[in-house]
Amino acid sequence: MNKKNGWMVKTLGGFMVILIALGAIGLHMHAKQNSDDNESRSKDSSLYNLDAMQPAAQKRAASSTSKEQAQPSASLNGEGVTMIGDSVTVGIEPYLKEQLPNMTVDGKVGRQMSQAIKVINELSAQGKLGDQVIIELGTNGPFSKDQLRDVLQSLSGARQVILVTTRVPKGWQDTANDTIAQVAGEYSNVSVVDWYSASVGKDEYFYRDGVHLKPDGSRYYTSLLVAALQKS
Repeated sequence: MNKKNGWMVKTLGGFMVILIALGAIGLHMHAKQNSDDNESRSKDSSLYNLDAMQPAAQKRAASSTSKEQAQPSASLNGEGVTMIGDSVTVGIEPYLKEQLPNMTVDGKVGRQMSQAIKVINELSAQGKLGDQVIIELGTNGPFSKDQLRDVLQSLSGARQVILVTTRVPKGWQDTANDTIAQVAGEYSNVSVVDWYSASVGKDEYFYRDGVHLKPDGSRYYTSLLVAALQKS
């Protein structure tokens, strides 16, 4: 081989080494770029999933807030509320006090409507008669329209009077409820909670006597009274 050919071979060999080196560098750079891209996509994917979860969290919070707003107003604590009744009132008193801890509850076994005015006067003298008064009487016997009118007239200064119809498996049940329905409309501050109608088909709420209430029945009864008080 002459010197010219030897020089050409060496030159070509040098070029080959350079090309191989450049190729290796290029492959390394490409691999690094892919790795960076994959890492970047991985981070983006993580951020995307976090963002995708955020609306769900916001919806849960909104749902929780909505439920809280749907609950009865906490401002009604029973202050200025008085309930006068018979043994049904005695039975539900603990449940009433759970919802309305500051209310006055005066229940007595065997009490009749004819005794209501005496109780009203006694509570008034003691400073325990509120401006929202619930009357639950009729379990132990009927009463006349005039008797009920006398009771309501004695409460003419109250902001709200609520009469509760009765459910009792006795002959006077319908008479007592009819009297309430006919007289209540004569007074602008009187409204009616129709317990008789509200309790239709809810035998599981009552003990065997069909009058006094089990815990679930007491809670239901209480919820009706609280709703009526909030309308004032």
